[in-house]
Amino acid sequence: MKKAEQLPFSLETESVSSWLSPLSELDAISSGTKLYAVLKILYRIRIGDSDLLSILDLLSPSILHVSDNLYSLLMPTIAAEGSVNPKSRKIARLGSQLLRSHCLAYCHAAIDQPLTQDRKAHAIYSGLQLAGLTMRMNTLISERQSTTLWQKTATLYRIAVEEKLFHSAISTKVQAFKPLQSIESVLLRNLLFALFEPYPASPERISWYYNLAGKCAELIEVEDIFEPSSTYCWDTCSNKPRKALPNEPEGTGLVFDIETVTRHLLEIAPEIEPHDGYFFKLRQKLSGHQEILNSIMLSKPKAQYLAIGLTAISGSLKRLERIFKINRISGQPAPAASIHDLELAPLDNDFKSISSQYMNLSQRPGKSIVTDRIHLQQAKIPNYYLGQAKQDGIATGQPILLYNEQTKPKLGIIRESLSNASPSRQVLIETIPGEPKSVSIQILSNHFEAVTIEVLNRDSSAFLPPGKYSTGDQLIRSDRPESRYFLKKLIEENDHFMHYLLASD
Repeated sequence: MKKAEQLPFSLETESVSSWLSPLSELDAISSGTKLYAVLKILYRIRIGDSDLLSILDLLSPSILHVSDNLYSLLMPTIAAEGSVNPKSRKIARLGSQLLRSHCLAYCHAAIDQPLTQDRKAHAIYSGLQLAGLTMRMNTLISERQSTTLWQKTATLYRIAVEEKLFHSAISTKVQAFKPLQSIESVLLRNLLFALFEPYPASPERISWYYNLAGKCAELIEVEDIFEPSSTYCWDTCSNKPRKALPNEPEGTGLVFDIETVTRHLLEIAPEIEPHDGYFFKLRQKLSGHQEILNSIMLSKPKAQYLAIGLTAISGSLKRLERIFKINRISGQPAPAASIHDLELAPLDNDFKSISSQYMNLSQRPGKSIVTDRIHLQQAKIPNYYLGQAKQDGIATGQPILLYNEQTKPKLGIIRESLSNASPSRQVLIETIPGEPKSVSIQILSNHFEAVTIEVLNRDSSAFLPPGKYSTGDQLIRSDRPESRYFLKKLIEENDHFMHYLLASD
């Protein structure tokens, strides 16, 4: 066969084996770099009459071995320093790109190579297994999950369903793949790990969560019955699963119920939660935060003003900062003309109807900020509140600012948006400890407004608009232009924000 362009071997098993032989004598970084260069060509190559799948199967043991070594190289430094340090970033990106490219090459074979049903099932299964390993690596190194891999995963899923391969038993020689022996179980593991999102966890716990997702895959029910607190939908057009809606259109994608998973997590909670601070939050997320909602104290709601979304929050924080700065300079106390509006409201069967209010925090007489109000009740579990506001467009995952004339503003995240018969909407809010501040930030050539959280004697963090960032990216803060900061660790990300821990030189 004619030697493939730019490849160091021809697409024949003997040629590939000869090329692989000396790689075993190289260190993980050197061999990983060579393998990555090959995979970048293979996942785009014109297949023709070549057997790409056989070539990938031949490369897989070496790639997985190198990937495991890169993972092991990263874990000690991340465990010691809490994030990928500058010297390890090239290793981290190599580890992620190696697995991602290997996955894309299997997707290429599954989609574009003429294969028998058994071999096509094997290609889809291998691609999904590698997508899962890429997710684990990206979580370890605080990288957002690949949109391209989600798109390819959706394509593989559709092929598996259309060709009736989804439930087929798969035999594999790869030891790490053996616990899950069907396309369905591997996909469900990946979807569950996407829900876990254990970015804040330690390296050892990230691996533990990945294995836990694999063990719990068999507990997931794929069905069309909707139980709002435990049913999720992956519509194959989005990056990760979301809570299913009772009126979800038929044929949208994969609907699955995790109630049995949440019961299992509750059973193991007494053993896990004393030494794992993330596990409680995960349990609450997967169960619809029922324990927290059940702990709401039956007290009179307190009124606060609110702003939703990073743009609105930044604007509100800047206005408040200007107003209070003027008051401090002028020696005037904080304005209190409308403090009486913020007193406790009586609690009856439902919250009172809420309307837009004027917050009398004016820079000049006659100038006021138009705001909306939210009424809050505190949960017994710290930092959680049940609120009710007459506000359109409130959604789970949005950042929210809570403030009044008597207390410092607090930044929170809407954890649940609850249906309600009244004109207003109930939301469960988790507040973030620390002082929020609106700051102009520059990362590379991008300028934008962000919200930083300052905590005494601890690293600050920042809520950034969604974008393509990487740990180690340097940033310039408008409030501290003389200092050098960089993105240290991804804490949480969704369609509304990316929350990073920051570090300074």
